[in-house]
Amino acid sequence: MRWLAIAPLLCAARIAAAQATPEPAIPATPAKVTVGVYVNHITGVDIKNNKFEVDFYIWFRWDGDDLKPLDTFELMNGRITAKTAVVKRVVNGHNYTSARILATITKFWNLTRFPLDSHALRLEIEDTDRDARQAVYEGDAENATVGDEVRVPGFVIAKSAGKTQIHTYHTNYGDPSQPRGNQSSWSRYIFEMEIERPNIGRFVKVFFGLFISVLVSWCAFHVRPKESSPRVSLGVGATFAAAAVTVSINNNLPDTNDVMLADKLVMLSLGIILASVIETIVALTLNARGKEAIQQKLDKICAIAFPVFYIVVLAVILA
Repeated sequence: MRWLAIAPLLCAARIAAAQATPEPAIPATPAKVTVGVYVNHITGVDIKNNKFEVDFYIWFRWDGDDLKPLDTFELMNGRITAKTAVVKRVVNGHNYTSARILATITKFWNLTRFPLDSHALRLEIEDTDRDARQAVYEGDAENATVGDEVRVPGFVIAKSAGKTQIHTYHTNYGDPSQPRGNQSSWSRYIFEMEIERPNIGRFVKVFFGLFISVLVSWCAFHVRPKESSPRVSLGVGATFAAAAVTVSINNNLPDTNDVMLADKLVMLSLGIILASVIETIVALTLNARGKEAIQQKLDKICAIAFPVFYIVVLAVILA
């Protein structure tokens, strides 16, 4: 009996609560929010661990009082570590807000051309509160840019630009207010900075030891077979030196199943060194059997053929 008495009161309370927190209405046209960024610094470029750190200003302009884009935006490809220098005001009848952001961005580097590589560093920004039916970003192309003092070690910034797109997720995150069909769409602002190697300096620094190892292995062609110990030692020493360079290169790069430019050069160099060692063994065998004329002819041919082959294949790989 007591339950029957209080049941109407519980129903009335639930109805009142539902009326107090209504679902946000979907406007006929989504609100437009202008967004832009100014990059102050790019630091902590970590190719090994797939990330970089960035310091930038972000700002928003919009009309209406129901949006708070500075409070509800997030970096989709990283995480914000600090938000400072927050400004909120009304300018010429439009809402304006800005802040300085420190963030760590996840970046899976494309290293197929390392160390002649170039990359696109991106800031991907979305609103977490309003989907594309309620609010869309517009890029501030006039003011979004990179500071003149920004430096990326080993690279130069070729160009930068912002763009917007509608990004669709194949889920509605269990939100009943989202459209059914296992998807939802959100406006995304992308500020992209293209960085590239300014010259071949990095290439030379990475592979200088490897090229020296190859040259040392070819010196064996000019050592008499009677000096068998020095001749064999040249090839063996070159092999160990090339292996050490290979380990050094791999220690500075992330794990990947792709065959990179660096991998191709390492395989070519180790292959030509191995071929030089094999030729040395053949030459020593011929000389021991009294076929000195054949051995000398073989050394002369290899002394020309090996460098020519190596340079041609190297040019093809680099092209």
